[in-house]
Amino acid sequence: MKLFFQDCLASGFKDVPYDYCETVDGDHGRIETRQVWVTDQLDDWLDADQRRRWTGLKSVAVVQATREVPLQGVSTERRYFISSLSGVDAGRMGQAIRGHWAVENKLHWVLDVSFDEDQARNRKNHSSENLSRIRRMALNLLQREKTKKRGIKGKRLNAAWDHDYLLKLLTG
Repeated sequence: MKLFFQDCLASGFKDVPYDYCETVDGDHGRIETRQVWVTDQLDDWLDADQRRRWTGLKSVAVVQATREVPLQGVSTERRYFISSLSGVDAGRMGQAIRGHWAVENKLHWVLDVSFDEDQARNRKNHSSENLSRIRRMALNLLQREKTKKRGIKGKRLNAAWDHDYLLKLLTG
């Protein structure tokens, strides 16, 4: 897919139907320009056997992000995506990609701040995955509980100190 997009970008997508979208965001002292190219022309680089293995694959995209940070310079990164979205709507594809990462970043930030997840050192067998699932379940229970006007860390402390509150959390 990377080679396919490199060829398409070099040739200006000659004979390949595509859509293009560009967005510019300025935040936290930096400017980020995201260019999105999307195509549903998969037959040019996937044979029939590969298509059968990728059921539901409808389109592919490349996102080129250029970041301008004062005193640090300019950096450019390309990321490639496969998608079940049909058609060639680069705006929609760009929104879907940004939306996915917004959810991921928000969830991981809350888990790190509230549960100090980045400092977890469990590595044996499936312990890291198991504890990650337990943290997410705990986070959902704590976010669902609305009677205490405290943050997640505060609610965790309340649950540790007050068994009635803990029972309330667990039973809903």
